[in-house]
Amino acid sequence: MTAGEDRTQPRVSLRDFRPGDAPAVQRWFNNREAVQSLVEYRDSFSEEDARRWIDTALRKDGPDRKWAVLVEGYDEPVGFTALYGVGGQTAPELGALLGAPGLRGKGVGRRAEALTIELAFHEFGAHRILGLIPADNRAARAVVEHLGFRFEGTMRQHVRRGDELKDVVVYGLLRSDWRRPSELE
Repeated sequence: MTAGEDRTQPRVSLRDFRPGDAPAVQRWFNNREAVQSLVEYRDSFSEEDARRWIDTALRKDGPDRKWAVLVEGYDEPVGFTALYGVGGQTAPELGALLGAPGLRGKGVGRRAEALTIELAFHEFGAHRILGLIPADNRAARAVVEHLGFRFEGTMRQHVRRGDELKDVVVYGLLRSDWRRPSELE
């Protein structure tokens, strides 16, 4: 790194998953802090679970698409983004997880999600994108709001976490409202 270079804005890109990504996937899904931000997660994620997850992520014939998030300077993917439900009459849902430590608050998730939104609108022809976020996940809410999503409502007690019921907020982004962020130019 040279003098004056900004460490807080690493270069972010997406790529298709590869079978060799399974160990990274297993680590992300066993990172308790990272998975707490998801609407649904498992208490543990085995090697076999990771291989099955990768097998599904490699498929291009169903309604779901997943991409590995790459960050310059990291040897393996640091997380993933997804579009759940592409090609149908309803809008796809945006999904994302950053599982590698040390990246939160550096704009990696925001840029990865923006790249995924570009794919949704320009490659898959989506007319809108849906975001479902645990109501108490302020960081994820801030990201989608920055990207232009609008708050559309709350699904009360939508998720059960043990004995606790959690609200999930609904966000939507219309294709006509999308403004490509300058950092993607």
